[in-house]
Amino acid sequence: MQDDASFARALREALRSRKQADLARELHVDPGQVSRWVNGKAVPQLRTLRRIEEILGVDLSEPFGASTPDHELFVSAPVSGISADAVAEHHDVVESVVEAARQHVNSLIWPGEHIRAAADRQTVAADIAAEQNMIALFGCQAYLYLQFAEVLGPSSAFVELGFALGTKMKVTIIVQKGLASPYMLRGFGAVAARLKFLPEARIYTEVESPAAAASLIARNGRELLGLT
Repeated sequence: MQDDASFARALREALRSRKQADLARELHVDPGQVSRWVNGKAVPQLRTLRRIEEILGVDLSEPFGASTPDHELFVSAPVSGISADAVAEHHDVVESVVEAARQHVNSLIWPGEHIRAAADRQTVAADIAAEQNMIALFGCQAYLYLQFAEVLGPSSAFVELGFALGTKMKVTIIVQKGLASPYMLRGFGAVAARLKFLPEARIYTEVESPAAAASLIARNGRELLGLT
């Protein structure tokens, strides 16, 4: 659950022996910006957070994660693992399914929304992107995995999927018929039925097309997305 004041409290504590103006000077930002962080009016960008931690010698990851905006649904679709010439088309079909989901949720986040071409995959360092995504995922209630292209290599989407399953989030998985599903899902339903500590994910691997996936979500809404 989001705690808007968590980061502000932690930053105030870390600044007990330092002046806000000194931190602003080292960060090359306006002192008023530091004041907004301290008073819970805003949170810094992730890169700025890491610099603050270096300057103050503290770990602020947990309160930062608690203070970032929550979303009901986190949407994950493999990007790094598909061939370069499939990125644009995969983005467009995923977008059509995400739009169907938007009609049923108050707020969702899809980190791959701005990756429309293979070149876009290199705009943010992989470790920074992964960290940003995990922080966002931590604040979500449910997780939706979408795959409409063959995955040929590693993808951060599998890390996100593993986290969602491991933390017993409400998980919905849609993979187009004929595509190889993530290895961790093969036989998962049967295993989860026997091992009660595992979540009961909704897994759809016989969906004929992105249009069929969008229709599936449109017809079943929040219940299918685990948000009843």
